[in-house]
Amino acid sequence: MARARLAEITAPTLVIHGADDPLLPPAHGEALAREIAGAKLLLVDGLGHEFPPSAWDEVLPALIAVTGSHTTPYIG
Repeated sequence: MARARLAEITAPTLVIHGADDPLLPPAHGEALAREIAGAKLLLVDGLGHEFPPSAWDEVLPALIAVTGSHTTPYIG
């Protein structure tokens, strides 16, 4: 089952979920963030199931905060 494999994720993770998602309520994003060790959850007010460009002003700083200190080794 894919859900069981979520615990294997070791990369810095930001779960982004719309607070006003009509298809999946915020509890789904909360559960996903709990399943991934160290994951951060960003609930975006006014965001539904789609991801409009207007959300980037809130999402990008959060994404940088979660992944900014992570370094990926160069593979060339």
